[in-house]
Amino acid sequence: SETTQIYKNNHNTHLVMTALVLRIKFPVTYPLIYKTLRVDANYTTTEAVKFIAETVNVSPLLTGGEGLFVPEEKRWLDDNTALSEYDSLQDVEVIEFRNRNEDGPPNPPPKKCCIIL
Repeated sequence: SETTQIYKNNHNTHLVMTALVLRIKFPVTYPLIYKTLRVDANYTTTEAVKFIAETVNVSPLLTGGEGLFVPEEKRWLDDNTALSEYDSLQDVEVIEFRNRNEDGPPNPPPKKCCIIL
């Protein structure tokens, strides 16, 4: 899910990824669960986080520890790397917008309690 532009320079043709269409999953504390957005592929992860937060009006909820996590690969995207550097983003089902400082999965399962006899 990408948008490309073709640039012709003399005899060479270059394909340049300009935007990614990402299905983004948000934490349970946010007012939305999923949102599909078109994000500039030249943005770094930090720039993409800011853009996403502004676009879906959740900037006041940012704590400074937010990042983008790819659950299929079980990895965080590097804050200073452009999204276009990650070829796999074209094929992932969902990317998670979450806080790096919070432990555990973004939507932890309910805790089991004990039985009192």
